[in-house]
Order: sequence, then structure tokens, then C-alpha cells
Amino acid sequence: MFTLETSATGMRLVAHEKLSADDFREIARQLKTPAVAAHKTGMVAAYPATTRHTVETYWNGKETQASAEPGDMLVTSLDAEGLAMRDAAGAITTYVIKPAKFAELYAPTERVSAFGNIFEPRAAIETLYLPGGFDIIAPWGEPQRCDTGYLLLNGNDVYGHSVLLETTIKFHDAS
Repeated sequence: MFTLETSATGMRLVAHEKLSADDFREIARQLKTPAVAAHKTGMVAAYPATTRHTVETYWNGKETQASAEPGDMLVTSLDAEGLAMRDAAGAITTYVIKPAKFAELYAPTERVSAFGNIFEPRAAIETLYLPGGFDIIAPWGEPQRCDTGYLLLNGNDVYGHSVLLETTIKFHDAS
């Protein structure tokens, strides 16, 4: 259950429940925009949480938050040089992924950073650009909001991302 609303900058996606892969395809159909196939290339640094706590994810403002349980992976996005990605205000992009999902999405490397062991992505994804942004419920159950961004289909998970950099995503022909 979702709606596409017209905003000053373009179509905005609003969903008060988690989105499915079928929803993603229907959104593309309604936008009359084909999904763009891509492959994640950006590395992440990660380590397991040792205590229960809340992690807030920022990218030019608060994007989402999640509760980390002991054993959940605390993940920091890295740039092409292997440094922690920071938004315009200097906030580091860190988020929570459950251990089984993390193992499905990322493979270990031999490298280590100040934010934990470095992992490379395993998954091909599909993307839809939403110039008006989104207000959705992420797969981890928390609201996710952004004024302009992308909707990603990663396996069966559908979530938003405020920025896709060529250093973290390689786009290719969706045909």
C-alpha cells in the first residue's frame, strides 16, 4: 500500500507499511520509469554490536533509526578511498543490519578500518530515482525519509537511499 504524490521537485513515494518486490515493480510501472539495474560496489566497515542501543542514520539530516541488538552488525559506508562517508554536516553514515542478512549482502575482505573489518557487496540491485523523495517504512521496521533519493530493490528488500554515488553503485543496462 503506497501512494505517489506530486511535490515541487517531482514524484514523492509515501508508504506506511514495508514495501515488497511487487510494490517496487508497481511503483516503476506507475512512474512509467524502468528500474535501472546496478551492482553495489561500495565497501563497508562493520563490527557486531555488544549492547542493545539505538543507531540513528544521517545523510544531510536524519534518514532513519534502528535498534541494534547484541550481535547485530553496525555498518559504516566507506568512500572510494576506504574512509567513512560523511554528509554535508560531517555526520558518518552508520546503520544496523541483522547478522544473517549481513552475510547475505556482504563478503569479508582481508582489510580493516577504524570502523571495523571491511566487507564488499555481493548483491545486484535495481533502482528507481524519486526526485520528490520518500516517506516509507524500511525493511527493519523504522520510518525512512528523504527529500530526494532512490528506491532500491535488493533481493526482496525495498528501501530508500538518499544518494547513490558512482563510487558505491555501478549502473548498467537493465534490459
